[in-house]
Amino acid sequence: MADADAERASDQEARRLRAATALAGAWKDADDPRLSRLTRLAARLFDAPRAALMLIEPERIRLAGRIGHAADSIPRDAALADVVLRCSRSALHADVSGAAFFACAPLRDPRGLVVGVLAVEDDRPRDGVTPGQLEALGELADLATEELIRGADQARAAAERLLDAERLALALSAARLGEFEWNVKTDRLRISERMARISGIPAGEVAAEEGKAVWPYIHPEDREITREDLRAQLRDTGRYEVEYRRAQGVDGHEQWSRGSGVMVLDDEGRPDLLMGVVQDITDQREADERRDNLVAELDHRIKNILAVVQSVAAQSARKSSSLDAFLKTFAARLKSMSSAHDLISAARWRGATLGRIAAAELGGLAPNQTRWDGPELFLTPRAAAALSLALHELAVNAVKYGSLSTETGRVEIVWRRSPDGGFSLEWLETGGPLTSEPVTRGFGATLVEDVVGRELGGEAKIDYRRSGVTAMIHAAASALADAPEPEPAPAEPERIVETIGGGDDNFRAGAIAGLKVLIVEDSLLLAMELEAGLEDSGVEVVGCAAELGEALSMLELGFDAAVLDADLNGQSVAPVAEVLRKEGRPFVFATGYADKAAPMGFDAPIVRKPYNVHQIAKALASVTGRG
Repeated sequence: MADADAERASDQEARRLRAATALAGAWKDADDPRLSRLTRLAARLFDAPRAALMLIEPERIRLAGRIGHAADSIPRDAALADVVLRCSRSALHADVSGAAFFACAPLRDPRGLVVGVLAVEDDRPRDGVTPGQLEALGELADLATEELIRGADQARAAAERLLDAERLALALSAARLGEFEWNVKTDRLRISERMARISGIPAGEVAAEEGKAVWPYIHPEDREITREDLRAQLRDTGRYEVEYRRAQGVDGHEQWSRGSGVMVLDDEGRPDLLMGVVQDITDQREADERRDNLVAELDHRIKNILAVVQSVAAQSARKSSSLDAFLKTFAARLKSMSSAHDLISAARWRGATLGRIAAAELGGLAPNQTRWDGPELFLTPRAAAALSLALHELAVNAVKYGSLSTETGRVEIVWRRSPDGGFSLEWLETGGPLTSEPVTRGFGATLVEDVVGRELGGEAKIDYRRSGVTAMIHAAASALADAPEPEPAPAEPERIVETIGGGDDNFRAGAIAGLKVLIVEDSLLLAMELEAGLEDSGVEVVGCAAELGEALSMLELGFDAAVLDADLNGQSVAPVAEVLRKEGRPFVFATGYADKAAPMGFDAPIVRKPYNVHQIAKALASVTGRG
């Protein structure tokens, strides 16, 4: 029982201290005249030399509005504290803390907790105190309490305003905003420090000169149009928002601002105060310009790629003896262009390294018979695409007729920097069959010697020596670019997936005859081509889905395997793959994303676009056990 009483007393003391701190904390000045006026009246009421508002603190008693007291606080004497805490109404006490006369009235917080007293003291004993005096002391204590509460509320409001101002300052700083005010009637302009840092206009209050003071800080070419636009918007709506260039600094760097404001009218509807903000949008404008340039460059590249594909198709057809030969040659050349595109896009369309280009074209051909070596050189996108095609043509020729057509032949690629800032690359074949110059010049030779030489800003020459084909490619300095900052290594997938590359001459398309296949592809032309090719191989295509919902609904059909486009009009095909995995039905992925494997966790082959039906057939045979 005693423990419970002690705990309740301790809890009440803690609440009392919090309440006293909340009331007294707002009064930084213990001698505030609003409080001193009340204590002075209390002292006069009893003709006493000392009076104060005594507020309880943990170790001391604070004296606010003190009259006749030298210090603003005294030690928390047990006897005095007991009198203060037990004071429930106006009362007289004798011999309290050395005072022969001690009259007090309680100070209560809004919840009724006694947090202190209004006390009047005298060293001389006193007789004849009337009930009216004690009642008046209580009323003064109530007034003092109201003043304490009002001061605490005002302090909280001021603290909240200060916090709001700090939040606003942080928001303005984060948004790179600066604020200003123009008093139209006094023609004075107040510029904040943030505004000054952005605009260059000196901070503080300056003469506005009817707005003319700001125009020198705007780019000369933008002043007139900005002025007209601003005035028109204020006239029509009372608000404005304009973008303009700032006057160039010493570095000559072009800087942009966005200004927004509103005109406040007086009681008679006349302009009184223009308030506004200015934002530094230099980075945003530069980002917009980069995006616009990227879109324009992308449009240009797409048109160039289509033109190149058209040219390659025409030249391949002109030099091919049959439709099958054309399709095989053309598909291989498109694959080479796709590989170059993958390398370039991996570097965010800034180019590709020569070593990676060589690895992409030769890495899958007879690993023990090929070698490439040279310094790290970074090629522009145009040069990378051209060189990739050249190495592809040379590699195809080596596999068909040259050093890589035998097990003893070798191909070496060596490159080095040229004195003029470009580079020279040598292709050398050895150990293969004897070679001689062809009777007619094929498109591959034309591509290497004419097209590639021009695209690299230099020249290229193929030499058909009896010991093996050699090629010398010289590129100008313009074919090289500065290497970008290295990108962070991509996270390793949870499972290893197989990537299906080019065709396998030992694979028979008839191996998949009789299979029932579902095609999920958002490109109608690709789906039609794939369906026709698979049906030529004896496959029954049970359906073609172009949308995610359509694909999910077709999972009820009976089929042996599925071909899944990884991206369906911006939606991942993962939900379809997940259902197939749970049901144990095999599938392969077909994707145009060079840097993205199958959706995480799916153990399935991947066929990269552009693909041919032979590659899809090979992948289907692999997952159905027919490979």
